[in-house]
Amino acid sequence: MENSSVSQEEIREMDNYLKGYRLNQRLLRMDRYERAYLGGEDNEDDVPGELPLARARMFEVRQFIMGMKNSDEKLLLYYHYIKGESVEKCAELLGIARSSGFRLKKRGLKQAVEHRRR
Repeated sequence: MENSSVSQEEIREMDNYLKGYRLNQRLLRMDRYERAYLGGEDNEDDVPGELPLARARMFEVRQFIMGMKNSDEKLLLYYHYIKGESVEKCAELLGIARSSGFRLKKRGLKQAVEHRRR
């Protein structure tokens, strides 16, 4: 990884972008729950415009992470943002200390910012 300067603001924006995966996942889950338990129709005309957009955004975030170079940082970002594991659990899965997991996440977010710049 080249040592270009990545600002804290860019890291926060990337974190927020990747968190969008779980937000959209919850939106879709809530919609399924409403349809199943509150008697919503399964009619295509009834689907709000946000649901297909949520699926598209989830696909975009997943493809973005999968497009990064193979590394422990990529694995941590995948398990944390896509699979919804805590950073502590990700660190355990990778066989590293909890504090190293948080450092790895920060390096991963920096790599993601640099990947987006390309």
